Amino acid sequence: MDVYYNIVPNVRILVVISVDEISKDILSPYLIYSRPFQYKQIILYPVCMDQILEFLMYKESIIIRKDSTFRDRNIIKMTYMDFLIYCFNHPELDEKYKINGLHNYYQVAILLLQMVCKDQEFKIVDKYLYINNVKITSEIFDDLRRIIILQNDIDFDIDEFIHYDTEKALKKAENATNKDADNANIEDYIDSLSIAIGYSEEQIMKMSIRKFWRYIKRYNLYENYTICKTAEQSRMVKYKEPIKHWITSIDGKDKYKDLKADEGTLRGKVG
Repeated sequence: MDVYYNIVPNVRILVVISVDEISKDILSPYLIYSRPFQYKQIILYPVCMDQILEFLMYKESIIIRKDSTFRDRNIIKMTYMDFLIYCFNHPELDEKYKINGLHNYYQVAILLLQMVCKDQEFKIVDKYLYINNVKITSEIFDDLRRIIILQNDIDFDIDEFIHYDTEKALKKAENATNKDADNANIEDYIDSLSIAIGYSEEQIMKMSIRKFWRYIKRYNLYENYTICKTAEQSRMVKYKEPIKHWITSIDGKDKYKDLKADEGTLRGKVG
């Protein structure tokens, strides 16, 4: 068992046993109040709303579905970090796979790490990245990806495999269904939450991105519940099913559940 002790005031102690234990359950005590999370000597902070535009650009570097997108035996066998470095050295892949700026994604991933690690020490030694003197291996990089994804509620599962064409078709169908339902941009959401709960822009800027979207979802549930309950009590409307209470889980259900495959199983087949 590896025990990593607190090195920054007000950051709670974390015990990590293995890569597989970087999960939502492990991070849960930290997610509730948007607390920073300590991994080895590295402190990762949830990103706040004042950096959401940069974050939306940077996060793309850690959520490529490399195994289904590239469909190359050698790439599938690579770790994610090795894949980013490979793309850095092969800029022709940008055009081949129609991913603009792919060859810069390793550098963008480092910018993302600098964002979530704030003012901690970054250095390159013999082409290896070190954060607070921790050498970032492929395994550690995957752990950091998991933490960033969970801290900031990114809709991506590192361990799932979905065929690229299948996901593309599903997203196209989903966008077609929702195109009239929601065309709001980030500023619209910020304005709406400010009006709904009486937060100033300064208060919203200090909110974590994860909490911001949870507030948006929760307020929508509250409004829908209030409208439906009022209609029911007026006896002008009768619902076939009980009205879902607004104090309930807002974790989204897995829309790709039946299409998933484990990444480890996939690599075993191509090894």
